[in-house]
Amino acid sequence: MEKVQLNLERFLPELRDLERKNVFTKDEISDIVAKRRGFEVACAKRDVQPADYLRYIEYEGRLEKLRRARAARIKKTTRKTLSDHSIAAHVTQLHRLSVRRFPASLALWDAFLSHSLSQASPVLVSRTLSDAIAMHPTHVPYWIMASRWESDGDRKGMGGGNEEAARRLCMRALRFLKGGKGEDEIWKEWIRVEVVFAERMRSRWALLGIGRGEEVKVKKDDVEMEVDGEEEEEGSAEEEKEDVEMPALPEASTNVELDQAAKKVESAAVVSGQEALREGAVAKVVIDSCLSSFNYAITTCESLITFLRTLPTVLRLPLLNHVYTSLASHHTSSDPSYANAVRILATRPLYDRAFDPKEKPELQSVEEGEIVVEGEALVDAVGEAVDAYWKACKGKGKGKAKATGSVEVWESFCQWLEQMEDEEEDENLTVFLSTHLSTALSAAPKSPLLSLLHLRHLLRTEASHPTILAQAKSLTTLFGSAPTPLTTREEAWVARVETIVALSTSADDIGAVFKEAAHSLPFSGRVWDVQAEWVESSGVLSSEEVVSWYETSVRRVLLADAVPPVGFESKFDDSLPPRELIPRRYVAYLTASALSPSDIPAKITELLASSPTLSLSFLSYLLSLPLTLPRKVEETFRTTLHSRIVAHKDAGPDEWLAFALEKLRKGDVEKSGEVVRQAGRTLKGGELKAFERAWARACDGAL
Repeated sequence: MEKVQLNLERFLPELRDLERKNVFTKDEISDIVAKRRGFEVACAKRDVQPADYLRYIEYEGRLEKLRRARAARIKKTTRKTLSDHSIAAHVTQLHRLSVRRFPASLALWDAFLSHSLSQASPVLVSRTLSDAIAMHPTHVPYWIMASRWESDGDRKGMGGGNEEAARRLCMRALRFLKGGKGEDEIWKEWIRVEVVFAERMRSRWALLGIGRGEEVKVKKDDVEMEVDGEEEEEGSAEEEKEDVEMPALPEASTNVELDQAAKKVESAAVVSGQEALREGAVAKVVIDSCLSSFNYAITTCESLITFLRTLPTVLRLPLLNHVYTSLASHHTSSDPSYANAVRILATRPLYDRAFDPKEKPELQSVEEGEIVVEGEALVDAVGEAVDAYWKACKGKGKGKAKATGSVEVWESFCQWLEQMEDEEEDENLTVFLSTHLSTALSAAPKSPLLSLLHLRHLLRTEASHPTILAQAKSLTTLFGSAPTPLTTREEAWVARVETIVALSTSADDIGAVFKEAAHSLPFSGRVWDVQAEWVESSGVLSSEEVVSWYETSVRRVLLADAVPPVGFESKFDDSLPPRELIPRRYVAYLTASALSPSDIPAKITELLASSPTLSLSFLSYLLSLPLTLPRKVEETFRTTLHSRIVAHKDAGPDEWLAFALEKLRKGDVEKSGEVVRQAGRTLKGGELKAFERAWARACDGAL
């Protein structure tokens, strides 16, 4: 408490000054002292938390804001006094104390940095950033913030202009983050620093009138000397004969001219070096180092290209071309990522746009993946992309020795054509894309993805039904069984069953395909879902036949082969496993059909009796059904469900507690006690203790 009292006494000169200047009244000052005492006590405790400091700082910030508002209304007759800056200084001290007490708290460091940037003190900002980086050397945002402070400064004009310090920060950050998370962000920041430096040099040259199409050139005749030390002058060949010997110059004079020629050469070299800097030579070196650091990974190239496309600089296209050159040279046709490299290089005319210095940068910003050309330029860009793709797909060589592109390149080409066809609204361009897609699908090698694309293309172009059905059958014939991966196999069968449901008019043909699909993939929830939807909505089967189909299907999906294999991940995320899907759809059909509500419990009870391996989640789902039943029928039905749930092998304390509570709320205390005793005999160890605690809270009225 002595420390708290001492800290409060240090505020006395400030508070007296505020009272003397009529900023706060005596009562308000007393309230300020009381609030500060509470905050000081909280911060002096051993169990102080970062939130205590943040609350104290927030209060002092509001107090300073109020002081400024009132001081602005008071007529100033004197110079600035202690109270004009003491609260801000106190806030700074609180921030220092907080990060000293909790150096690992990023929230406190962020608050300190935000406060530092709001003060007119570049020294405070630099020191705070240095301390934050020292405590968190792997926190990328602090390195980037420090680099931008040194290179750009802030909106108030503080900081900035020190690109050398920004470079050193980026290099130091890369040493700390080598191989770690966020390394690519530091490389991007370093590239940005070099681009900003080049743009500033360009602006200075434009202001000074340098580099407006005039280059410093050293004439060849000015530096070429005779072996014997004699200089040839321009135009002498026209005025004198070739055999006339030029008068010898004094040695001293010759040395002076040699010095002048050397200075011209040095000047030209300096200008040439500065011109290279202005054209982004350093930024290109940094880009090369970045790509080399990540072994020219395709993801790094894509990330870097996306970043460069947003830079507001006239160097945008030269830097992008530099990346493209590196991408093409390091990703050959034998590389696994060659297809992605081809996609990036082929489609670049659609996404690259030169920066216009006369237009506002915010008007030139585009979202990632947004096409930046339109009209005739779009048509030309699409044509260039198609030509580049065809060149990559056809490969090199002639005749029999000609090599075709990899399957991945063909897939990338066809996917891109399909995507562009879906996105474009221009009819002529759509026809152009569709024509090339048809040609590409006909010439491409066989693969599951290309076959799916071919099927979708036939559906989109409204080809004849026999042609579409033949393609769907070919898809499952080629890729509907082993050794095709299970995920791809499921896509093939789902595509076929959806196609035949949409086009075929023969119920027998549809049923045969469904039977074949269920035999090949009994664990595919999507296949069963499509089949169940057709059975319900086709109108081919009566209600009794639909119920009979569901009963048979429930027993089928409960067999062992309907369990998804280990490692199988369906691409149809919205579909449930068959063991969950079919029973739920069956119950939903019963509740929505013309059956009497009183008949539904009997059907469900029959289902429970004939299917002993139903899942616990499905049994719990049955409890939530909105059935309107007589009271006794409903109680009997729910008791049957609860008894089946607690008898399940996966039942735990939650299921036993729900059973006991339902009996208790119904007023059946005897049955509730019986359930509790049965749970005590069934549950073991931690589950039993958890049930007993939950039951005790329920009895006390906590639940």
